[in-house]
Amino acid sequence: MFKKRRKKANSAENAAEQSAAQASASVSEAVASASVSEAAASACASETVTEACDPADIIECRNVTFAYEVAEEDEPEQDAKPEKDSKPRKNAKSGKTAKAAEEPEPELVKLVQALKGIDLRVKRGEFVAVIGRNGSGKSTLAKLMNALYLPATGTVVVDNIDTSEGGMEWEVRSRVGMVFQNPDNQIIGATVEEDVAFGLENLGVPRPEMLERIAEATETVGIGELAKTDPHMLSGGQKQRVAIAGILAMRPKCIVLDEATAMLDPVGRREVMRVAADLNKTYGITIVHITHHMDEVAECDRAVVVDDGLVVASGTPRELFSEPAKMRSWGLEVPGVTALLEALADAGVNVRRDLITIDEAQAELVKLLNTGTDPCAKAERFSAAAMEAREQAREQAHAPYVYREGANSVAAAGLSYTYGPGTPFEKKAIEDITFEAGDGEFLGIIGHTGCGKSTLVQHLNGLLKPGAGEVLIGGEKMAGANVKAMRRRVGLVFQYPEYQLFEATVAKDVAFGIRNDKLTEEEAAARVDEALRLVGLDPAEVREKSIYDLSGGQKRRVAIAGILVMQPGILVLDEPAAGLDPAGRDEILGICRRLNRENGNTVILVSHSMDDVARLCDRVLVMAHGGVELFGKPADVFEHEARLEEMGLTVPQLSKLFHRLDEALPDVHISRKIYSVEDGVNEILALLGRDLPADNGAHEAEVSGQ
Repeated sequence: MFKKRRKKANSAENAAEQSAAQASASVSEAVASASVSEAAASACASETVTEACDPADIIECRNVTFAYEVAEEDEPEQDAKPEKDSKPRKNAKSGKTAKAAEEPEPELVKLVQALKGIDLRVKRGEFVAVIGRNGSGKSTLAKLMNALYLPATGTVVVDNIDTSEGGMEWEVRSRVGMVFQNPDNQIIGATVEEDVAFGLENLGVPRPEMLERIAEATETVGIGELAKTDPHMLSGGQKQRVAIAGILAMRPKCIVLDEATAMLDPVGRREVMRVAADLNKTYGITIVHITHHMDEVAECDRAVVVDDGLVVASGTPRELFSEPAKMRSWGLEVPGVTALLEALADAGVNVRRDLITIDEAQAELVKLLNTGTDPCAKAERFSAAAMEAREQAREQAHAPYVYREGANSVAAAGLSYTYGPGTPFEKKAIEDITFEAGDGEFLGIIGHTGCGKSTLVQHLNGLLKPGAGEVLIGGEKMAGANVKAMRRRVGLVFQYPEYQLFEATVAKDVAFGIRNDKLTEEEAAARVDEALRLVGLDPAEVREKSIYDLSGGQKRRVAIAGILVMQPGILVLDEPAAGLDPAGRDEILGICRRLNRENGNTVILVSHSMDDVARLCDRVLVMAHGGVELFGKPADVFEHEARLEEMGLTVPQLSKLFHRLDEALPDVHISRKIYSVEDGVNEILALLGRDLPADNGAHEAEVSGQ
């Protein structure tokens, strides 16, 4: 048990007002207020002192529950913050938030139980990953660690401070800082150093000390030379480093990264992970990292799985990834290299199943391919001719797309666009973009954060008017009076499409786009039902449901159905799987593939996931600095590994592994054009002189995301 010595707060009213201000602050303000100065900390220290049973722990949660009490029309997702007008009721078993008790209490009709008895201990100096499906309670747990939320029942102790009864929020935030998902929502300063100074200024840190802390923090995260730069001119990874520097300047003992890499390109993700690892190893700062990226989990000391509001597993990444079936049962996956070794082991190959990094997998497969008893047969299998034959067979089996022009083809010719022309904020977003997507093609668009991808796709349905060049739909120029009609032929799904939902029921929301189409009530209902079926929802089940009664994945499907109801032949999706867990991602991308393969829709997918693009797309358009750098089949584009790295991108994990194997074994001609577990197993078994097992395809289908 914890031993507590507590004094009553001097002013409950002042404490409530202070908490209310924190709870309603913007994301940037919440981040900036995550720590306080030594003077502010000492002022709070007299309120509560708690001796933890184990001084090695910086955070301990004991049987913690938390529930959102919300009005029916304002219910948030389980793993999101409560809406501003949701307030706790007296004696309710909801979690506590920093709200003023004197405000009027609306009638609340629904209780969303986010955490159901969390037990978790984080040791000082640990690098811990927290993983789980969407809605499992991860972000709620993170906010409890920072005292943005207080538990309904149970105990949360942060650096020997019991947060359970409130009144110690500022003291807790002096120990634990938070960095949120979207870096653009956290930037408020005109320069990097001004942004990093924001929290210090609010805390009254003297200017000489402030300048020292800013310099120290920015140098630590590797952005010291950018101190005078406008943060909005930085890449996504650099912006997140600015956010981390702002927290670091306030000298916390622990930093919580709440999906801080979710919206970043591959290089940006690596930047943030490198900084986090350096802060952990060099400075001893505890890192709690919430993520859906399993390659990032592999870099952590320990991983904790949260499912349905409970901690269901905890262990080293190697321990957890060695049981892929369990991971998949929790809506998660394992790294691609681990899935490959698992499939090889299931096929009877003597390889370890518990390897989780590319380096480990490379060493294991090099050892495997270096063994053998028949040099002549090995030489034949290892020849360049044999490799070329395997590549040709794979290409034939995958039925490569043949370009064709038709009603659903899309083309851009010399397309350019500048934001704020003639103003101090003028910025050239894209320049001289030329490409085409054929009728029924699945085209991928990739590029570093800020390269112009979203600007480009907003031209494809007329949301933006070209500064120069033109867009053609089915060979017809989009301009003048025909823009409105052609816009209906191109459905554009934005990032986080569920934010577009606003009607009272699913049916009304999906029908919104056709309400002026002069359809009878029966015709409109039929169109709605058809659109719902296309995204895998049963109309009878969901038609009359409130959109607030849907899961996160269902909301995203309904949002896509709201586009499909207008029956566009072309579907453009801007990061449709952003922020989704692996199972949710595969659901959404599976819908896209089905619409393309079965319905014949032309699909244009913007994505930061090289693995998704490689396994789904017929061709890939690579953008950098507003222009086209590469355009071709995935196999041709991903051959340019070094060039892609220079552009802030990478190649799929399995492709990187086979690139390395080819370099490590010069006498073995190994294909580099491997993007899926199935193809990887085929390649290794062929080199071993073994046939592919009959159930390999079924196993591949089981491997989510591969």
